[in-house]
Amino acid sequence: MSTPAPALASLATNRAPDDTLLVWDETRWEAAVSTWTDLPGATIDLQIGQGAASYGAIFVATFSAEALASHPSSNAVVNATVFFGDDPAAPVSANHRFVTARGNPEWSSHTLIRVAEFQPAFPARDVTARLKVKASVGATAGFQNWVLKIDRYNL
Repeated sequence: MSTPAPALASLATNRAPDDTLLVWDETRWEAAVSTWTDLPGATIDLQIGQGAASYGAIFVATFSAEALASHPSSNAVVNATVFFGDDPAAPVSANHRFVTARGNPEWSSHTLIRVAEFQPAFPARDVTARLKVKASVGATAGFQNWVLKIDRYNL
């Protein structure tokens, strides 16, 4: 007997986002980071609950950048994903490859989209969006000319 695939999450909307927030930077950043690390500047302050724009929301994050992965053996990856507060956005997995080291390192353009849903609740909550990256041990991650965009759909 096979196990059925999990149900797909989806959102159908016939309206524009309630808010669109953007942050970007052209500065080159390179670092050897083997644990989830904030990409400097790739942060957008977000709140839900009492005193915020809404008690709940669905956030759609789009991140695009020129990226680089380098490693002496040309065998490494740089992972990237968006966290909302302390929680990684969906889809969540152990494999968030954004760019792979192969041969001579070269900058290339990449984009990812992530989603986070927070059901309405009265208590105020900080769900600040942060782009986090981590590289294979011994590898260097590089980012430049990036943009982080958050579309907010209030619930």
